[in-house]
Amino acid sequence: MAEQQRDFQDKHLTLPNGLKVHYYEWPGPGPNLVLLHPSSGYGRMWEWTANALGSRFHVYALDQRGHGDSGRPDGDYSAEEYADDLLLFFQAVGIDKAIVAGQSLGGRVGQVFAAIHPERIQAVGLVGGPHTSNFFPTREETIKVLGSAHRMLESPTEFPSVEAAFAYLRSARPRDQEKSLRHRLEHNFVPAGSGVAVKYDKVRVAVGLAHMADDLRKYAAKATCPVAILRGTHSSELTIEQAKEIAGCWKNATVIDVEGDYALQMENPAGLAGALLGFAAHAVKD
Repeated sequence: MAEQQRDFQDKHLTLPNGLKVHYYEWPGPGPNLVLLHPSSGYGRMWEWTANALGSRFHVYALDQRGHGDSGRPDGDYSAEEYADDLLLFFQAVGIDKAIVAGQSLGGRVGQVFAAIHPERIQAVGLVGGPHTSNFFPTREETIKVLGSAHRMLESPTEFPSVEAAFAYLRSARPRDQEKSLRHRLEHNFVPAGSGVAVKYDKVRVAVGLAHMADDLRKYAAKATCPVAILRGTHSSELTIEQAKEIAGCWKNATVIDVEGDYALQMENPAGLAGALLGFAAHAVKD
Protein backbone atom coordinates (compact mmCIF):
# COMPACT_ATOMS: atom_id res chain seq x y z
CA MET A 1 0.00 0.00 0.00
CA ALA A 2 1.59 3.22 -1.13
CA GLU A 3 -0.71 5.78 0.44
CA GLN A 4 0.89 8.32 2.75
CA GLN A 5 0.39 7.89 6.48
CA ARG A 6 -2.08 10.46 7.75
CA ASP A 7 -1.78 11.85 11.28
CA PHE A 8 -4.64 10.92 13.57
CA GLN A 9 -5.74 11.52 17.14
CA ASP A 10 -6.64 8.79 19.61
CA LYS A 11 -9.48 10.00 21.84
CA HIS A 12 -11.94 9.01 24.57
CA LEU A 13 -15.17 10.57 25.82
CA THR A 14 -18.20 9.63 27.91
CA LEU A 15 -21.63 10.14 26.37
CA PRO A 16 -24.63 11.44 28.35
CA ASN A 17 -26.03 7.89 28.46
CA GLY A 18 -22.91 6.80 30.36
CA LEU A 19 -21.27 4.97 27.47
CA LYS A 20 -17.50 5.38 27.34
CA VAL A 21 -16.46 5.77 23.71
CA HIS A 22 -13.01 5.38 22.22
CA TYR A 23 -12.50 6.81 18.75
CA TYR A 24 -9.95 7.96 16.18
CA GLU A 25 -10.01 11.30 14.42
CA TRP A 26 -8.22 12.35 11.23
CA PRO A 27 -8.65 16.16 11.00
CA GLY A 28 -9.45 17.66 7.63
CA PRO A 29 -11.42 20.47 6.03
CA GLY A 30 -14.62 18.48 5.61
CA PRO A 31 -17.11 17.20 4.91
CA ASN A 32 -17.32 15.03 8.00
CA LEU A 33 -17.06 11.29 7.39
CA VAL A 34 -17.98 8.91 10.21
CA LEU A 35 -16.81 5.31 9.72
CA LEU A 36 -18.46 2.44 11.59
CA HIS A 37 -16.88 -1.02 11.85
CA PRO A 38 -18.60 -4.43 11.55
CA SER A 39 -19.37 -6.87 14.36
CA SER A 40 -16.17 -7.88 16.21
CA GLY A 41 -14.39 -5.04 14.39
CA TYR A 42 -12.58 -1.96 15.67
CA GLY A 43 -12.28 1.68 14.74
CA ARG A 44 -8.68 1.61 13.59
CA MET A 45 -9.48 -0.90 10.84
CA TRP A 46 -10.37 2.17 8.74
CA GLU A 47 -6.93 3.79 8.95
CA TRP A 48 -5.79 2.65 5.49
CA THR A 49 -8.96 4.10 4.01
CA ALA A 50 -8.41 7.37 5.89
CA ASN A 51 -4.84 7.48 4.55
CA ALA A 52 -6.04 6.88 0.99
CA LEU A 53 -8.59 9.70 1.31
CA GLY A 54 -5.82 12.18 2.00
CA SER A 55 -7.09 15.33 3.72
CA ARG A 56 -10.35 15.55 1.80
CA PHE A 57 -12.60 14.51 4.70
CA HIS A 58 -12.63 15.14 8.43
CA VAL A 59 -12.76 11.49 9.47
CA TYR A 60 -14.00 9.87 12.67
CA ALA A 61 -13.84 6.11 13.33
CA LEU A 62 -15.44 4.75 16.50
CA ASP A 63 -15.01 1.66 18.61
CA GLN A 64 -18.75 1.04 18.95
CA ARG A 65 -20.32 -0.26 22.16
CA GLY A 66 -19.16 -3.75 23.04
CA HIS A 67 -16.01 -3.35 20.93
CA GLY A 68 -12.43 -2.19 21.28
CA ASP A 69 -11.75 0.22 24.11
CA SER A 70 -15.35 1.44 24.35
CA GLY A 71 -17.81 0.40 27.06
CA ARG A 72 -19.80 -2.83 27.18
CA PRO A 73 -23.01 -1.90 29.03
CA ASP A 74 -26.23 -3.88 29.18
CA GLY A 75 -28.55 -3.29 26.24
CA ASP A 76 -30.16 -4.90 23.23
CA TYR A 77 -27.29 -4.03 20.84
CA SER A 78 -29.74 -3.33 18.04
CA ALA A 79 -29.03 -0.91 15.21
CA GLU A 80 -31.47 1.46 16.92
CA GLU A 81 -29.44 1.45 20.13
CA TYR A 82 -26.21 2.00 18.21
CA ALA A 83 -27.90 4.85 16.30
CA ASP A 84 -28.82 6.47 19.62
CA ASP A 85 -25.14 6.27 20.61
CA LEU A 86 -24.18 7.83 17.28
CA LEU A 87 -26.47 10.83 17.76
CA LEU A 88 -24.99 11.44 21.21
CA PHE A 89 -21.51 11.16 19.71
CA PHE A 90 -22.37 13.75 17.04
CA GLN A 91 -23.59 16.11 19.75
CA ALA A 92 -20.60 15.48 22.02
CA VAL A 93 -17.92 16.21 19.40
CA GLY A 94 -19.86 18.97 17.62
CA ILE A 95 -20.74 17.25 14.33
CA ASP A 96 -23.66 19.07 12.74
CA LYS A 97 -24.02 16.60 9.87
CA ALA A 98 -21.89 13.97 8.20
CA ILE A 99 -21.59 11.23 5.67
CA VAL A 100 -21.81 7.90 7.50
CA ALA A 101 -20.19 4.81 6.00
CA GLY A 102 -20.10 1.42 7.63
CA GLN A 103 -19.68 -2.28 7.02
CA SER A 104 -22.16 -4.92 8.23
CA LEU A 105 -23.11 -3.75 11.76
CA GLY A 106 -21.87 -0.28 10.86
CA GLY A 107 -24.00 -0.26 7.73
CA ARG A 108 -27.12 -1.23 9.72
CA VAL A 109 -26.46 1.63 12.11
CA GLY A 110 -26.08 4.05 9.20
CA GLN A 111 -29.35 2.89 7.66
CA VAL A 112 -31.31 3.44 10.87
CA PHE A 113 -29.57 6.73 11.65
CA ALA A 114 -30.41 8.10 8.21
CA ALA A 115 -34.10 7.39 8.72
CA ILE A 116 -34.37 8.66 12.30
CA HIS A 117 -32.08 11.69 12.07
CA PRO A 118 -32.31 12.98 8.47
CA GLU A 119 -31.15 16.45 9.50
CA ARG A 120 -27.82 14.99 10.65
CA ILE A 121 -26.88 12.94 7.63
CA GLN A 122 -25.65 13.92 4.19
CA ALA A 123 -25.25 10.45 2.71
CA VAL A 124 -24.82 6.79 3.66
CA GLY A 125 -22.20 4.38 2.32
CA LEU A 126 -22.83 0.65 2.84
CA VAL A 127 -19.35 -0.88 2.57
CA GLY A 128 -19.59 -4.39 1.18
CA GLY A 129 -23.32 -3.85 0.79
CA PRO A 130 -26.24 -4.48 3.17
CA HIS A 131 -27.17 -7.94 4.43
CA THR A 132 -29.87 -9.62 2.39
CA SER A 133 -31.32 -10.94 5.68
CA ASN A 134 -32.23 -7.37 6.68
CA PHE A 135 -34.33 -6.97 3.53
CA PHE A 136 -35.54 -10.51 2.86
CA PRO A 137 -35.80 -12.05 6.37
CA THR A 138 -36.94 -15.47 5.21
CA ARG A 139 -36.81 -18.52 7.42
CA GLU A 140 -33.66 -19.69 5.64
CA GLU A 141 -31.96 -16.32 6.07
CA THR A 142 -32.94 -16.23 9.75
CA ILE A 143 -31.39 -19.66 10.29
CA LYS A 144 -28.12 -18.34 8.82
CA VAL A 145 -28.23 -15.30 11.10
CA LEU A 146 -28.83 -17.35 14.23
CA GLY A 147 -26.02 -19.67 13.17
CA SER A 148 -23.65 -16.70 12.96
CA ALA A 149 -24.67 -15.56 16.43
CA HIS A 150 -24.20 -19.06 17.83
CA ARG A 151 -20.73 -19.39 16.28
CA MET A 152 -19.75 -16.09 17.89
CA LEU A 153 -20.95 -17.32 21.30
CA GLU A 154 -18.90 -20.49 20.86
CA SER A 155 -15.76 -18.74 19.58
CA PRO A 156 -12.57 -18.60 21.66
CA THR A 157 -11.58 -15.25 23.14
CA GLU A 158 -8.20 -16.02 24.76
CA PHE A 159 -5.15 -17.63 23.20
CA PRO A 160 -1.92 -18.92 24.76
CA SER A 161 0.26 -16.96 22.34
CA VAL A 162 0.21 -14.42 19.54
CA GLU A 163 0.99 -17.23 17.10
CA ALA A 164 -2.04 -19.22 18.29
CA ALA A 165 -4.26 -16.16 17.88
CA PHE A 166 -2.97 -15.60 14.35
CA ALA A 167 -3.58 -19.25 13.46
CA TYR A 168 -7.16 -18.89 14.69
CA LEU A 169 -7.72 -15.71 12.68
CA ARG A 170 -6.34 -17.34 9.56
CA SER A 171 -8.75 -20.28 9.92
CA ALA A 172 -11.74 -18.15 10.92
CA ARG A 173 -11.21 -15.50 8.23
CA PRO A 174 -9.80 -17.43 5.24
CA ARG A 175 -10.67 -14.70 2.72
CA ASP A 176 -8.69 -11.99 4.55
CA GLN A 177 -5.22 -11.07 3.35
CA GLU A 178 -2.30 -11.66 5.74
CA LYS A 179 -1.72 -7.91 6.09
CA SER A 180 -5.31 -7.48 7.25
CA LEU A 181 -5.02 -10.35 9.72
CA ARG A 182 -1.80 -8.89 11.16
CA HIS A 183 -3.49 -5.50 11.57
CA ARG A 184 -6.42 -7.13 13.37
CA LEU A 185 -4.02 -9.05 15.61
CA GLU A 186 -2.12 -5.87 16.49
CA HIS A 187 -5.10 -3.61 17.15
CA ASN A 188 -8.01 -5.87 18.15
CA PHE A 189 -6.22 -8.04 20.74
CA VAL A 190 -4.68 -7.23 24.13
CA PRO A 191 -2.16 -9.06 26.32
CA ALA A 192 -3.76 -11.62 28.63
CA GLY A 193 -1.44 -13.53 30.94
CA SER A 194 1.26 -15.01 28.74
CA GLY A 195 -1.01 -14.84 25.71
CA VAL A 196 -3.59 -12.50 24.15
CA ALA A 197 -7.36 -11.92 24.21
CA VAL A 198 -9.83 -10.29 21.84
CA LYS A 199 -10.92 -6.69 22.46
CA TYR A 200 -14.64 -7.29 21.96
CA ASP A 201 -17.34 -8.81 24.15
CA LYS A 202 -18.45 -11.91 22.26
CA VAL A 203 -21.81 -12.03 24.07
CA ARG A 204 -22.62 -8.43 23.08
CA VAL A 205 -21.41 -9.12 19.55
CA ALA A 206 -23.58 -12.25 19.30
CA VAL A 207 -26.65 -10.29 20.41
CA GLY A 208 -25.87 -7.70 17.75
CA LEU A 209 -25.43 -10.38 15.09
CA ALA A 210 -28.91 -11.73 15.83
CA HIS A 211 -30.29 -8.36 14.69
CA MET A 212 -29.20 -9.21 11.14
CA ALA A 213 -32.65 -10.78 10.92
CA ASP A 214 -34.39 -7.46 11.68
CA ASP A 215 -36.40 -6.08 8.77
CA LEU A 216 -34.81 -2.72 7.87
CA ARG A 217 -37.03 -1.95 4.88
CA LYS A 218 -39.12 0.43 6.97
CA TYR A 219 -36.02 2.54 7.61
CA ALA A 220 -34.96 2.48 3.97
CA ALA A 221 -38.40 3.78 3.01
CA LYS A 222 -38.03 6.76 5.36
CA ALA A 223 -34.49 7.77 4.34
CA THR A 224 -34.17 10.68 1.92
CA CYS A 225 -30.39 11.12 1.68
CA PRO A 226 -28.26 9.54 -1.07
CA VAL A 227 -27.24 5.95 -0.36
CA ALA A 228 -24.37 4.05 -1.99
CA ILE A 229 -24.21 0.26 -1.92
CA LEU A 230 -20.44 -0.24 -2.21
CA ARG A 231 -20.37 -3.84 -3.39
CA GLY A 232 -17.21 -5.89 -3.56
CA THR A 233 -16.89 -7.38 -7.04
CA HIS A 234 -15.63 -10.72 -5.67
CA SER A 235 -18.03 -10.90 -2.74
CA SER A 236 -20.39 -13.85 -2.32
CA GLU A 237 -22.56 -11.89 0.16
CA LEU A 238 -24.40 -9.81 -2.41
CA THR A 239 -24.91 -10.39 -6.11
CA ILE A 240 -25.34 -7.45 -8.45
CA GLU A 241 -28.99 -8.48 -8.95
CA GLN A 242 -29.63 -8.52 -5.19
CA ALA A 243 -27.84 -5.18 -4.79
CA LYS A 244 -30.02 -3.55 -7.42
CA GLU A 245 -33.19 -5.00 -5.92
CA ILE A 246 -32.28 -3.76 -2.44
CA ALA A 247 -31.32 -0.35 -3.84
CA GLY A 248 -34.93 0.01 -4.93
CA CYS A 249 -35.98 0.12 -1.27
CA TRP A 250 -34.51 3.64 -0.98
CA LYS A 251 -35.65 6.81 -2.67
CA ASN A 252 -32.12 7.66 -3.81
CA ALA A 253 -29.72 4.72 -3.88
CA THR A 254 -27.03 3.60 -6.28
CA VAL A 255 -24.84 0.51 -6.58
CA ILE A 256 -21.09 1.12 -6.91
CA ASP A 257 -18.85 -1.87 -7.59
CA VAL A 258 -15.42 -1.78 -5.93
CA GLU A 259 -12.72 -4.29 -6.80
CA GLY A 260 -12.36 -6.73 -3.93
CA ASP A 261 -14.26 -8.98 -1.57
CA TYR A 262 -16.35 -7.92 1.43
CA ALA A 263 -13.97 -6.09 3.82
CA LEU A 264 -13.05 -3.41 1.29
CA GLN A 265 -11.63 -1.06 3.92
CA MET A 266 -8.91 -3.62 4.64
CA GLU A 267 -8.18 -5.24 1.27
CA ASN A 268 -8.74 -2.37 -1.17
CA PRO A 269 -8.76 0.87 0.84
CA ALA A 270 -7.60 2.91 -2.15
CA GLY A 271 -10.47 1.61 -4.27
CA LEU A 272 -12.95 2.23 -1.46
CA ALA A 273 -11.57 5.74 -0.92
CA GLY A 274 -11.97 6.52 -4.61
CA ALA A 275 -15.57 5.27 -4.56
CA LEU A 276 -16.36 7.33 -1.47
CA LEU A 277 -14.83 10.45 -3.00
CA GLY A 278 -16.78 10.04 -6.22
CA PHE A 279 -20.01 9.36 -4.37
CA ALA A 280 -19.53 12.31 -2.01
CA ALA A 281 -18.83 14.68 -4.89
CA HIS A 282 -22.36 14.04 -6.20
CA ALA A 283 -24.10 13.50 -2.85
CA VAL A 284 -22.85 16.48 -0.84
CA LYS A 285 -23.76 19.86 -2.25
CA ASP A 286 -22.80 22.09 0.67
